[in-house]
Amino acid sequence: MARIALALILGLAVQADSTRRVPVAGGALAYDEAGRGPAVILLHGAFLDRGTWDHQMPALAARYRTVRYDIRPFGESTVPDKPYKTTDDLLALLDALKIERAHLVGHSFGGGVAIDFALEHPSRVASLALVNSGVTGASMPADEQQQAMQVFISAKESEAKAVDAWLALGLWSASRARPEVMKSVERITARNAARFRMAAPPFAPITPPALGRLGEIRSPTLVVTGDRDTPGNRAGSESLAKSIPGARFVVIPGADHAIPIGWAKELNEAVVTFLGSQ
Repeated sequence: MARIALALILGLAVQADSTRRVPVAGGALAYDEAGRGPAVILLHGAFLDRGTWDHQMPALAARYRTVRYDIRPFGESTVPDKPYKTTDDLLALLDALKIERAHLVGHSFGGGVAIDFALEHPSRVASLALVNSGVTGASMPADEQQQAMQVFISAKESEAKAVDAWLALGLWSASRARPEVMKSVERITARNAARFRMAAPPFAPITPPALGRLGEIRSPTLVVTGDRDTPGNRAGSESLAKSIPGARFVVIPGADHAIPIGWAKELNEAVVTFLGSQ
C-alpha cells in the first residue's frame, strides 16, 4: 500500500518500459507497459496520444499490469490506408499480449472505443472507467460542433493554426489558467497536428452504434467528468452514468476535458479506488 500511495502522490516509482509494437491488420500499434497484476488498458482521446497517460502509468503500475497504446492514426502507431474498427485493433493487442480480460480506462474518444469493445467483446472486459467519454452514435451540440469544425478549417492553412484553434476550444476552459497543463496539451496535440488534415476519419463504426445499446453493458463501470468540461460533454457523461446499469458517477470540481493531465491526482484516486473494489 505504501508503494501505491507514493506513486499516487508523486507520480514516480514505476516507469514504463521502452516503446514496443504489435502488428494489426494493415499496420502496427505502438505501446508501452509497466507493472504486474491484473491488466489495465489506457485509451486516449482523438488528436492526442498515449502521452495523455503519463501521470496514470506509475500510479496504476504499482498494482496492475498497465498498458497504454496509440490508437491509429495517432501517436507512433501507423496511419491506416482505409477505414478500420478500433475494436479489432484492441482485440489484436490483447491477444498479442496474452491478456484474457482487462480493465479498460478510456478518455474522450478512447472512452467510446472502450464502450464499443465492451459491447462487442464483453467476456474480455473486467471493468470500464470512462473519463470525459464519448459514445458512438452521439452528436455534439450545434455550437460545439461549429467550433470544432474551425479546427479543421484552420488546418487547411497550417498545422500550427489548427493547434491554436484546438487549444481555443471550450474543452480547455479551466486548463488555460494553468500554464503547465496547457503546455502538456499543446505538446501532445502538436505531435498529432497532421491528423487534422485527414480527408475523413478512418474509423469504421460498430453497428448498431453504442448510443442505443448502453443498457446492454454488464461490466462494472465508473464514469468521471469535470464540471468545467463543455456542456455537451458533461451532458454526455451524465447520460452514460444513467444509462449503463450500476454505473458509478464522479464529478471532479474545477476540471475540464484535460482530467488525466491536469487533475491526475483526483483521477488516479478515483480509478484506483474503483479498480480495487472489483
